[in-house]
Amino acid sequence: MSDDAITIEFKGRHDHITERMQEHAAKKMTRLSRFADRLVRIEVVADHAHKNPEVELIAHLRRGAPLVTKDRGTSFSATIDLLIDKLVAQLRKQKEIRKGHKNPGRKGAAQRPARRAARAEDEREETYEDVVRKSLRD
Repeated sequence: MSDDAITIEFKGRHDHITERMQEHAAKKMTRLSRFADRLVRIEVVADHAHKNPEVELIAHLRRGAPLVTKDRGTSFSATIDLLIDKLVAQLRKQKEIRKGHKNPGRKGAAQRPARRAARAEDEREETYEDVVRKSLRD
């Protein structure tokens, strides 16, 4: 395996995850190859894999805490499809947060310097020239 390969581990609780189920999950996880630069390993933990499975995907990243998605469905394949969608959404959101970090174009960033300047102006001490200007205006 190369450095960019994502390791997929299958764990079954109270039931065995069949080869066919593993192939289906691995096929669906090809959608996550876009995020291979950040993903290291994915754990698929299935509880009662054949009847109303509760499946949990744990995505271990190169940096930071792992991302966890968990759901219960009518079949293993339907639950995997749903969890892949959820995991892609979490990875996209995390990428957007990282991408927008320290970016002046992000929401609310334009207002901060103006507030800071206004606050600095309010906190500024009144000089002798300011006092003279005020007295001449009155």
